Amino acid sequence: MQPLADIKVLDFSKLLPGPLATQLLADMGATIWKIEHPHSPDMTRFYPPVVEDIGVNFLALNRTKTCLSIDYKSEAGRAEILALVAQADVLLEQFRPQVMESLGFGVAAMRALNPRLIYVSLTGYGQTGPYARLAGHDLNYLAESGILSLNTDTDGVPQIPGVQMADVAGGAYMCVSAISAALYARERTGQGTYLDLAMLDGLMPLQSLNYAQMKAGETLPDNNKTYLSGRSANYAVYACADGRYVALAALEPKFWTNFCKLVKHEDWIDRFLPTEENSTYLKAELSTLFKLRTRDEWVQLATGTDCCLSAVRTLNELDQHPQLQARKMFITPSDTKFPSIASPLKF
Repeated sequence: MQPLADIKVLDFSKLLPGPLATQLLADMGATIWKIEHPHSPDMTRFYPPVVEDIGVNFLALNRTKTCLSIDYKSEAGRAEILALVAQADVLLEQFRPQVMESLGFGVAAMRALNPRLIYVSLTGYGQTGPYARLAGHDLNYLAESGILSLNTDTDGVPQIPGVQMADVAGGAYMCVSAISAALYARERTGQGTYLDLAMLDGLMPLQSLNYAQMKAGETLPDNNKTYLSGRSANYAVYACADGRYVALAALEPKFWTNFCKLVKHEDWIDRFLPTEENSTYLKAELSTLFKLRTRDEWVQLATGTDCCLSAVRTLNELDQHPQLQARKMFITPSDTKFPSIASPLKF
């Protein structure tokens, strides 16, 4: 089933957040017209590594799209864009505020041309507020959201996450959610709408629990670890005998009880609550325990026991992950012939 098979999207975005959003829409059947100016194409085309003269990052984010090189600053190019806008259901742009207006493609003019158009502006900080016109990237939004301050090493020094959380969770996923809702609303009203999406705003729901706990008077230790980011002994990452790691997430009493019975430490069952004692002494005991076996030995031991123990897998192990294989999360598209991550949306 392709729920967006009749939807046409005009995509002016580059790099990661916008292109990933439209790729997810394409995977649901939408037709994507990716617009690139001939003098400033999407830079991921040229980022290494490169396969057959095209950057693999570009291939990963733009499969099945129709890529159009249009000089939209020229009269002929402008006419071509306007013809596409008249047919489009969605227009997505990722420029700073006012740039599309300066090009003659502002929201008011485009929706006057096509009242059913859903016009999406995806930026770092949104169209309003004192930061609206500031440049930024994923790391900036993580810093401003407070998330970076919670992702620290043992000395409390902020560490850059291994994935682009703001671009994906705060940008691409928010785009897909908002566009889906706008398409549904259009079915009821017959009218399009304008979506002002900011990646900083999109990150804020990730802070919902931390913010609530802070407002309730919860204070963080010196290393800024919350109970769900390594402070609790029963919800943490542990090194194994082979230098690899397991993740224990026995957050609920039933899972913790099962784990304690599995490792023959029923004396730990009553030490479930996230107290300071459990954040230090019990965690040290668990660290010693996990170093008695290799990662895969721990996973094998826990097989069949409902205790939320997982291997910390590396990127090069994912292709062989039995669950990801069963879910068909890897594809080689016919148009690029380059392996990619498949859509997580199953219809």
